[in-house]
Amino acid sequence: MKKGKILGLLAMSAVLLTGCVDSMPELTTEQSEIIAEYAAGLLLKYSSNYNYKIASEQEVSAAMAARQEVSEPETEEETNTTQTEEETNPNDSSSETPATETESGAEQVQIVADLDFAAELDIDDLIIRYQSFELCSSYPQDNSGFSVSAAQGKKLLVIHFDLEGLPEEDIDCNLFDYDIKMRVNINDSTSATVLNTMIPNDLASYMEVVHAGEIVDVVAVAEINDMTEEEIQTLTLRASAKGQTCTVKLK
Repeated sequence: MKKGKILGLLAMSAVLLTGCVDSMPELTTEQSEIIAEYAAGLLLKYSSNYNYKIASEQEVSAAMAARQEVSEPETEEETNTTQTEEETNPNDSSSETPATETESGAEQVQIVADLDFAAELDIDDLIIRYQSFELCSSYPQDNSGFSVSAAQGKKLLVIHFDLEGLPEEDIDCNLFDYDIKMRVNINDSTSATVLNTMIPNDLASYMEVVHAGEIVDVVAVAEINDMTEEEIQTLTLRASAKGQTCTVKLK
């Protein structure tokens, strides 16, 4: 008789589910578990091999406590695993050094004094020292030979260097091969790239024989905004040649 009731319930459930499967609402995981537990309870209740009874409050409490004890070690294990992964991952974003801290101080700014640019840039057999700077609308101002003129509303910043060879012999100087690049920074706010010019005494392209003990005036020219020499509070020059660099505060 009981087996008949069970078969009847299953048959009715199959008919109901088949008839309304198209309109059956979606169930959450929790709702599905409740229905499954209810269906299992019905099957067990009418089974001849199962002793059905209502559990007491003490039995329910004991079952919940046992379930909690089983789940707690798993939680602790997951926490320990997470901590281990964080400790062994040196590339975690929380341990990275900010880019500003890494970059700050990476390039040393030197005070000019008697700094030898040739030595800093690994240029052989020559001495190159900063001498002075000037502002003008064109250079050379006497317009003899090739010259450079500033655009309207601009000025030329002309930085002069003393180029000296060996004291005991002439040097066939060829600075063009060193691929010298320079950039100036004014008042720690604006910067400009030194121009490539055809001026005969352009530092980056100077190719002449420097006689023993001779000092030659060579220049680096940059175009900047119109200003006076008094308005230039600080002047910094960055130079590079074949992978060698130096940054020098000229004023």
